[in-house]
Amino acid sequence: MIKNFLPYGRQSINENDIQAVSNVLREEIITRGKHVEAFEAAFAEECKAKYAVAFNSGTAALQASYFAANTGANDKVITTPNTFFSTAGSALAWGARIVFVDIDRNTGNISLDALEPTINQPNSRGKDIIVPVHFSGIAVDMEKIDRMIRRTDTIVIEDAAHAIGSKYSDGSPVGSCQWSHMTIFSFHPVKTITTSEGGAVTTNDPNLYHLLKRFRNNGIERDPKYLEQNFGPWHYEIYAATGNYNFTDLQGALGLSQLQRLDTFVTKRRQLVQRYRKLLKGAEHIRLFTDAHDENTAFHLFVVQIDFAAIKKDRSQVMEQLLKRKIGTQLHYIPIYRHPELRQRVGEIENYFPEAEAYYASALSLPLYYEMDLDDVDYVVKNLKEVTTKS
Repeated sequence: MIKNFLPYGRQSINENDIQAVSNVLREEIITRGKHVEAFEAAFAEECKAKYAVAFNSGTAALQASYFAANTGANDKVITTPNTFFSTAGSALAWGARIVFVDIDRNTGNISLDALEPTINQPNSRGKDIIVPVHFSGIAVDMEKIDRMIRRTDTIVIEDAAHAIGSKYSDGSPVGSCQWSHMTIFSFHPVKTITTSEGGAVTTNDPNLYHLLKRFRNNGIERDPKYLEQNFGPWHYEIYAATGNYNFTDLQGALGLSQLQRLDTFVTKRRQLVQRYRKLLKGAEHIRLFTDAHDENTAFHLFVVQIDFAAIKKDRSQVMEQLLKRKIGTQLHYIPIYRHPELRQRVGEIENYFPEAEAYYASALSLPLYYEMDLDDVDYVVKNLKEVTTKS
């Protein structure tokens, strides 16, 4: 049976979501109002953090985090090459130097064995900003990173764009910032919950919270205790040339509605992943991530690593053949250092990252989203096995 098209990811919007947004359109204020504040409070509570600041995208959330961390030209941002460009690109705007660390192919995450010798190196000027990415929703061992750090000025920013609803090994939620200064999230439609576009930063630090809010709204300061002068209730001052990254009440209402289904979304995605695992167990020339973290992972992606040389087909051929069978796939990610913008800064450095390169040569993301059912997974696996059978 030929299925309707199965994309690699998509949003799940129900009537409650539609009604929540529709109700806001009938209100007096539709941006920067009570629904934004309510969503931030609910999201902070979900993450067990003191504060959450919502932004109009995950990229804006990253930019704000680097701003709040006072990122400058003498600082090193230490991160993984296996992530969306914004993880590193957002730091370039502040002049930081990007340092990449190889990955662990069992998780797609930054290799902690490779990270340890990279951090704590003496710097004549500037600080380290460590940015681990919880790839596909699998949480990095943040407590272990915290134990590695010796320099007191080191800043840790978790990129949890993939990990809404994931937990650490101790059961605490990603975003609680127990072992970091800030955690960023994305609410793009392919993520576990969506606000159409949108993002957020959680933190437990009141000063960082204040700076995140300042960044979001054009660098504007209205709080009298931070003003150089105060001529009255109308007065404000601008302390940074940032921009408008505000979250709307429409997004806040949608986010609140989606949050009510977060556990349902996570449970369904885990069920789909378990079906994939069962059907692909022992599949020839196909490698999966470890299942050691499954019970704590809110899966954003389901990635397989295919030995394309062994099946005598390249990735494009496999993707095209699956597309003809109405199965959408994607690659997550081209290593960041391969993009022209980074290559002109860091040079040709592929040889220093054997694990990232091996992963890049083999990775393919299969469909994974809430509206799928187990029969859809069966269909994807059946066709994947047929397409990857050696010619």
